[in-house]
Amino acid sequence: MSNVWAVGQIVVVAGIALAIAAALFATAAARARRRGDPSPVVSLALTLSALWAVFSLLGAIVSVVQNLAADAPRMSVPVAPFWPELLPGVVIDTGPTAQVAGGGFSVAEVDVAGISPLARGLWTTGQALWSLIPAAVAALIAVACFQLLAGRAFDRIIVRMTMATAVIVAAGGTAAQLLSDISGSMASRELFERVSAHWTDIPGIEDPLAWWPSATLDITLPFWPIAAGLGLAALAAVFRYGSRLQRDTQGLV
Repeated sequence: MSNVWAVGQIVVVAGIALAIAAALFATAAARARRRGDPSPVVSLALTLSALWAVFSLLGAIVSVVQNLAADAPRMSVPVAPFWPELLPGVVIDTGPTAQVAGGGFSVAEVDVAGISPLARGLWTTGQALWSLIPAAVAALIAVACFQLLAGRAFDRIIVRMTMATAVIVAAGGTAAQLLSDISGSMASRELFERVSAHWTDIPGIEDPLAWWPSATLDITLPFWPIAAGLGLAALAAVFRYGSRLQRDTQGLV
């Protein structure tokens, strides 16, 4: 029943999103007809990308404030593959129709209280960068649409914006992933690393710490930001070539 309810919620949200998109497109098309604009799609893309850039910047600011001000910021913390088991003597009579044959949790989304300032700072920076990357892409789309509507499809500002976005995506995406992974691994050590422990005898349980997750180091070097940055740099080269052709054509007229 819960799965059906979740699917229903997704369908409703998707329907609302499609209705809003259709309404925005219809509004942009009507406005374009009144103004004699032959490119309503470009106008709509300009509006949506500008809003996207603004909301992404606001999201970055909110993320920084929340992570710095919260007593226990929400973090993605890596753990050694872990799956909780039932205590000895506990048997579930009815309920699950399947069982775990292997694997387990490798990342936990937790609110971490008492996190070190360094880990908090690295996490805050990484999360802010994740929000700034889509803001840069949206800003590029907005500028490109604006210049296209103004009849300056290959203006130099587009070349500069595209190259700047390439650097932001490549460097920012890599830094965001590394900073998030490093801070998450630091939080994992601060949360789960055991120096010493003691306990009283528990009948049927030899090692109570078997139910305690183990700290782990999980740092990944992402390649998609570099590939995306190279793609944008190539696009900047195309725009630069188009700008030269445009200037040469204007010089011949």
